[in-house]
Amino acid sequence: MMSPRLMSVLGSMVAVERMFWKFRELIDGDSSIAPDMRDTLHVILDAKLLSAKVKIVTDARAAIDATPDLSQAVRDRAFRSLDFAMKMFMTSEPRRIQDPLSRVGICSANPKMH
Repeated sequence: MMSPRLMSVLGSMVAVERMFWKFRELIDGDSSIAPDMRDTLHVILDAKLLSAKVKIVTDARAAIDATPDLSQAVRDRAFRSLDFAMKMFMTSEPRRIQDPLSRVGICSANPKMH
């Protein structure tokens, strides 16, 4: 059985993912967006989604640390649950292109970008 705190964290992650999937649907459904721009927007969304998930888990960890009446065993179990949730949600990333950073001109291995 999951704790209410973990359920809240997972619910927040699901809500954030749904919001990003809606953005993806809008981007993919708009024929006025060029394919290369569409890929760039997806890369940016991927980065923002990852950042949002990390923020949710970081805030949850801080809340656990700030709760003084938790025993060490309960605290450890809560952290393990968060680690599991983070791994689960990080492996379900939407779509990837070969070299996502080169698409937005960041740290590209492409010599033309330097």
